Amino acid sequence: MATVTNWIDHLSADEVVGAVYPGAGSTETLLVILGIVIWIGWHVITNKSESEELSRLSRKRHGANDHKSNITDW
Repeated sequence: MATVTNWIDHLSADEVVGAVYPGAGSTETLLVILGIVIWIGWHVITNKSESEELSRLSRKRHGANDHKSNITDW
């Protein structure tokens, strides 16, 4: 393994010009795209789940004072 004593000279050398670490550029782009897809998918799945639950609860037609009777699934 080579020892670097002067980073300015090392980073401006012809064989090193560009990325300092491996996978720079394409890897980050793919990870960002994957993260955005997962984030949007999570929102879609959560919205669907909560809509189903709210729809189920609205069909029960709870009254304003039903919570006083200790009804389950309130």
